[in-house]
Amino acid sequence: MKKLIPVVLLILAAGCSAGQPAWVTNSTHPGYAPEHFLVGVGLSSRSRDPQADMQKADANARLEVAKQLRVNIQSSLSSRKKQKTRASLPQTYTSETAIDSTENVDILLQGITIADRYYSKKDQLHYAIAVLNKPETAHRLASEMTRHSSRVSELSRQCKELLEKGDTIGALHKGIKALDHYRRYMDNRQMIAVLDPMAPAGKETPPRDPYDEVAKIKGSLSLMGLGGDMQTAKKGSGLAETLRVKAMVHGTTPLANLPVKATFSPGSTSKAQAVATGPGGKASVRILGVAATQTPLNPVEVTVDWNRIIKDALGEKPGPSWEGVLSGPSVRFTYALRTPETSCVQLKIHTRQNDAGVDATSILSPVSADLFRKKGFQVQSRGQHSDRHTNGSGSKATILVVEKVDVQYSGRRGRGVVYRARMSVTAYDTASRSIIASAHGTALGGASSRKAAAERAIKDVANDLLPKLAARMAEGL
Repeated sequence: MKKLIPVVLLILAAGCSAGQPAWVTNSTHPGYAPEHFLVGVGLSSRSRDPQADMQKADANARLEVAKQLRVNIQSSLSSRKKQKTRASLPQTYTSETAIDSTENVDILLQGITIADRYYSKKDQLHYAIAVLNKPETAHRLASEMTRHSSRVSELSRQCKELLEKGDTIGALHKGIKALDHYRRYMDNRQMIAVLDPMAPAGKETPPRDPYDEVAKIKGSLSLMGLGGDMQTAKKGSGLAETLRVKAMVHGTTPLANLPVKATFSPGSTSKAQAVATGPGGKASVRILGVAATQTPLNPVEVTVDWNRIIKDALGEKPGPSWEGVLSGPSVRFTYALRTPETSCVQLKIHTRQNDAGVDATSILSPVSADLFRKKGFQVQSRGQHSDRHTNGSGSKATILVVEKVDVQYSGRRGRGVVYRARMSVTAYDTASRSIIASAHGTALGGASSRKAAAERAIKDVANDLLPKLAARMAEGL
């Protein structure tokens, strides 16, 4: 009996190790030969929900199969890639290879099945092995290829007919749909070549690439600027005028229903309204808000909204693979971002007659000008209010500061006199026809003479109001 105990223990140990399937460690299964199947193993940790744990392991196994297919396709693309540069396009477009393949692999998930599962009590891990039948999947993709090829031919024919009738937008939609089916055809063709290199479908001649026709239509479009250039704006606010453009075909025929949009510098948080051209080919794009930038002059382009056109054609938002495939034409506009450094201030001072014989303008003008300059504003000499103020150099005054002062005698105080100064100040943004900031207040000034008392009252009220106003003006731009 003593000799039998070690033998029994050895048999039990061997039985325990034999309970773990070989595919858990080597990712191969005897029932699924590598030449006919893609195999992936997934796992998940044990939790309080065994059903959810198994589902997670299943999902991870399927993803491992999809990952292998992506890697194989990417490797094939890298070795067989051939790009064509087309003179009518600003970018290089690949038609011989499947641009979208690595993204569309997910459509194969429906063909991936779970072949086996295992739970390790020792490691507390759930395992699953997923398989994809390569010949069956290639056959299914071949059927899809036939459908896509037929749609390419039909849609290309419709595109040509609409173009002959003068329906440019309709022709674009048909051409883009044809291009989408062509790309899906090439995707499937590439995947078949990876899954089953001997399959006839992976070697057949593809339909005619519709991209040239779409590019030809795109090349016939043009945009012309009609107005809205060189405006001024404050950060966070929009432009007073819309950016006006006109769309044409072959430079002569107005094009209606063409979506256009405004694009700003990369990374900008500026906002604009997307519109479409009207019956005369004209469109007005409203800039709803511009972001702060480091430069006073900033570009904004009104361009054809290709994402909208592609979405209208396909019925869905275009994916990343459509990025940059179609671009232009565009019109470039420039706006001046309002800052203290780029804003010109003009002073206008109103005073009431008083018996002190004080010239309030000679006091207020230097004080105001000095304060505004310290805040970065450009200050020019005072003048009459109008919508277009200019200084000696001819630059437009974009801010008008109106200072109204009323000085009144308050009476005697001991051996001197006291004057009261009432003052209101308003800063008008003449570019956007709005008030930037306003303030009002009073001050008492005493001295031995009426003139000195009045001047002191004016200086005191100015020193109280103007610094606050200058700060609010700077913050408002």
